[in-house]
Amino acid sequence: MTRDTQPSAPNVHIDSHSPIDIAKSLYPLLMEQADQSEQSGQISPKLFKSLHDSGLFQMMFPKRAGGVGRELIEHIETVAELAQGDPGSAWAFGLLSSVTASTASLPSDVTSRVFKQGTELLCSVAARTGTATLTDDGFIVNGSWGYASGCKHASWAMNGVTIQDPTGSVIDYGFAIMPLSGDPAVTIKDTWHVAGVCASGSNTIVADGLKLDAPLVLQFSKLRQGQSDDPALLAQLEPRDKWPVEPLFPLTVLAPMLGAAQGLLKLVQTAMPKRKIIGWHYDNQADADALVEKLGQAALKIDSAWMHVRRAANLVDHESPRRSLSGFEKAQMQADCSHAMALVRQSAQSLMDIAGPGGFATSNPMQRLWRDINVGSRHNALNSHLSYLLYGRALLGDSSNLELLNDISR
Repeated sequence: MTRDTQPSAPNVHIDSHSPIDIAKSLYPLLMEQADQSEQSGQISPKLFKSLHDSGLFQMMFPKRAGGVGRELIEHIETVAELAQGDPGSAWAFGLLSSVTASTASLPSDVTSRVFKQGTELLCSVAARTGTATLTDDGFIVNGSWGYASGCKHASWAMNGVTIQDPTGSVIDYGFAIMPLSGDPAVTIKDTWHVAGVCASGSNTIVADGLKLDAPLVLQFSKLRQGQSDDPALLAQLEPRDKWPVEPLFPLTVLAPMLGAAQGLLKLVQTAMPKRKIIGWHYDNQADADALVEKLGQAALKIDSAWMHVRRAANLVDHESPRRSLSGFEKAQMQADCSHAMALVRQSAQSLMDIAGPGGFATSNPMQRLWRDINVGSRHNALNSHLSYLLYGRALLGDSSNLELLNDISR
């Protein structure tokens, strides 16, 4: 399998007001390249170059790494804007830009090893399906990590590991930051063969006896205690450094689905005044009150999904920098995200009911957006029924059913 090499450093500076406008300007290119990206299982080279040259991959970098300290909601809105044209590519972009920015926030003994050129991108799989075994001079990493979105474009992967001592006893959990090129101990298996979100390229990363320097294995016990060997970093903490970990992934993968629904709404809305309803006494779909009502309902579900997302993002952006969020608030954010995802899927169903069989023609981009929504919205991190149960348990003061969130008390 081949993997994209990193192009030269971007020369475009992204100010605090421009990412969404840049994403909007890329809509024609996203639509043009969507079929190629889907068929190749990765962002097309032409689109990837445009994303790189725009500087969007670095949009969430902290100030200490050359960024401007943007809020999370800006990233969500930018990813959603890209997804109106191609949700699969937007999915990969959202995770690559998020993980890369998070890595750029780490101490210098990590960043100096990872960012040799300044354009490196990182993907991530949080599931601890690998091990990092302590040695005299670092760690040995073994494992297999599926669903590594964007891995064909990444230079490094930050993957979940169980950390062991030389005897095999578990001493911690964390992430191993592993190179995706230049080391035969790491390979990418082409396993992403799905009905939707194909361009995300969520393949499988395999490590077999990979040797890593100690700083490239992040230990949860130290991260949770805010420990660092870099006093300069501690003096430069920014609001994003206090963001809670638990809601970040749900909000990141929800963004492309929100955009996909908005893109589908746009296409259906534009087509209705032009599309006939064969066999019925209407000049076009826009003259049929039943379909117009359905359009309004679908649009309101998308609007409602955004309201839940903004409530969750507001807690991250404006509350978490000044205080620790409670477990109950985090459970509410999980429920917000999962309910928003359910609303997105419901809206897509209604919109395709309006579109009719013509919307499912392979030449019609509506069916691609619909497929992407139906695959992406079923991510386990946003299972609506399990999240409703979590929120109900939190309301009743019961225990959590979510591994990542043990405390859901007020």
